[in-house]
Amino acid sequence: MNLVCPMCKKLLEPASSPCSRCRTDLTLLVDYMSNLDEHLQKAEKAMQAGELGDAVWAYLNVLETDPEHAMARSQVTKVATAVRQFDDAKRTGRNRSFVFGAVVAAIALILLGGAFFAGYKLGGGGWSLTSSE
Repeated sequence: MNLVCPMCKKLLEPASSPCSRCRTDLTLLVDYMSNLDEHLQKAEKAMQAGELGDAVWAYLNVLETDPEHAMARSQVTKVATAVRQFDDAKRTGRNRSFVFGAVVAAIALILLGGAFFAGYKLGGGGWSLTSSE
């Protein structure tokens, strides 16, 4: 991984602490970048163990250090897409169950109304089972 001095933008050697051009102390940056592999390994182990939350946090730590890290960006994007799809499916499932419930209720009301109407007509409101001729 190539380090660049944040002050003068010079490409640095892997373990150089002060920048050879502007003499900026880069100890913190070098230490943080050296932990990049550790974060990647932690993320990979968490993914294999099915601990997506820990894996995402580890990948986000990588992206905080190197925003252009392709694998970390890809993995975080995959997890975000999966979560979005899960939320959409859950929301769509609720809408479907609401619509299904409304249809069942409407059918029940129609059948109940029809039964009351038929009972009324059969009970003397106009229909008769015996002929009165």
